[in-house]
Amino acid sequence: MRPALPLLAVLLLGCPDRRGAPQAAPGAARPESGPSSAGAGSSVEASSSWTTAEEACVGRWLAAQKLDPYGNPEGTMYAGGTPLFDEASGRRLSRQSYLAAHRPEALRACLPGD
Repeated sequence: MRPALPLLAVLLLGCPDRRGAPQAAPGAARPESGPSSAGAGSSVEASSSWTTAEEACVGRWLAAQKLDPYGNPEGTMYAGGTPLFDEASGRRLSRQSYLAAHRPEALRACLPGD
């Protein structure tokens, strides 16, 4: 009976991820998470959604800089096909949040009024 206790605890409480937070049940919607700004001292924040014009502007800026849609050099390969999904934690970032953290200048270049 003793070896079954840890398994029973995992089944009842859920399996914690590496940071100790319980994981979502299989099939449950996972919230987007990740940096909401480009870091300390940055004035660029990822808002909840982009307009079509902002999305197009960022795409043009990245293409002009010879960067892929995620702001990395063209031809960059990603495990799982995208840098937006962290396989270790199971969390997914929005493209806007990812760019705010890694290429804030792309968002800054497309701020309204600039």
